[in-house]
Amino acid sequence: MRERFHIFHQTVLLFIMALVLLTACSSDTPDAQANPSNSPVDHIIHIVSFAPSYVESGSGHRAAPEGYSDYLLSQPTDMGIYVLLPEDYESPNVPTEQLIKYDGAKWHAYFSVEKNKTYTVYGYLPKVTGMSSTLTKNNADAATLTITGMKPITSDDICIITGVKENESGLKEGSFSWFQAVTNDDYYIYMMLNHLYASVRFSMILDSEYAQLRTIKLKRMMLSTNKESFSATISLTHNTTGDIPITDVTYTGTGSSSETEIFTDDDGTTLSPTAPTVINTCFAPTLSGYLTLVSSYDVYDRHGNLIRKNCTATNKIPDLEATRGQRVQLNLTVNPSYLYVLSDPDLDNPTITIN
Repeated sequence: MRERFHIFHQTVLLFIMALVLLTACSSDTPDAQANPSNSPVDHIIHIVSFAPSYVESGSGHRAAPEGYSDYLLSQPTDMGIYVLLPEDYESPNVPTEQLIKYDGAKWHAYFSVEKNKTYTVYGYLPKVTGMSSTLTKNNADAATLTITGMKPITSDDICIITGVKENESGLKEGSFSWFQAVTNDDYYIYMMLNHLYASVRFSMILDSEYAQLRTIKLKRMMLSTNKESFSATISLTHNTTGDIPITDVTYTGTGSSSETEIFTDDDGTTLSPTAPTVINTCFAPTLSGYLTLVSSYDVYDRHGNLIRKNCTATNKIPDLEATRGQRVQLNLTVNPSYLYVLSDPDLDNPTITIN
């Protein structure tokens, strides 16, 4: 479903101010001018996109979609973006990362572009504290985007942005653009999102026999790995054949270890033997074989008495062999150490097994 919200300039004065800003500001790319006042320019951006879902297996990429819709999020989000004209590739200057912010309802650009021109668009989102990027213009048909300062494990679904251009059959991937309506001052970016990280879904249940004797309340889950920070170098191809624009991604990890909280509930979430408690998180694909899960929970007897507080279970995660855009599910079961014995110590000190 496609929805567009048309935003017009309120006064001629504001339009003139935007033109003044366009000609007066300096930037490394002459046609996409930065806004030094650190406030949005006087028009609002409509972002039209197709964001692929995570897949359970196979490639993380999807072909150009048959349909598209306004890309609206559930919370404020920043986007780092580059907008280039063909002649910018001949310029000796280095492109500058620009900013687009989502306020919870609308997207706002912190720079201006020239009317009725088609721009090549590259970028990433979300742009969170500590993240930055550079774009190298290899030639008119290729570029290299480098993103630094990413967390190894994160709840953020980091996506690479490449613009797409609308044609008769919908959106054609590989023909990137920033489009401005000819008849008014509405700006539109048609873009594709490709996942940069892989994802794991932890699905936790309570053993059915054990559930008759004990109640388990999950309080915290920590996922640790052997790196502290990640960068990614993405090779991009600009073409008109509809080919995949991302030709290669190289991940580089630094540091020796880090731990990320992926679930917390101070009161505890009661685990069920039939309805799994599901926790999702994203991670750099090269960490597939270097993840460890530590779960904390309280144990109650059948009368509701707390008998064991802050139990912990450590699970070394098997090699997930996940690539970017892939989601892997791990089924976890809480059960006593030796179910066939059912001695009190075993009941009060349950373990978590990976099915």
